[in-house]
Amino acid sequence: MNERAKELAAQAKIWAMANTTYPISSHIPPGYTQHLIALIVKECANVAADHDAMDIYEEIREHFGIEQ
Repeated sequence: MNERAKELAAQAKIWAMANTTYPISSHIPPGYTQHLIALIVKECANVAADHDAMDIYEEIREHFGIEQ
C-alpha cells in the first residue's frame, strides 16, 4: 500500500472516530483498513479490465500500490 492509500485510510479512521461513541481502535483489527483498501482498488481495477481498459487497470493498481 502506497502513501496515497495510507492517507485515505487515515481519513477514513478520522471520519469513523468522529461518527461513533466507542473507541474505534479497539474494534478494528490490525490490517483491516489496508485490506479493505486493497479489495476496493482491485474491484475498481477489475471493472476497467472487464471493459478492455487494461491501461486503466494498471494505472489504478499502480496509483494505490496494489500488487497483482
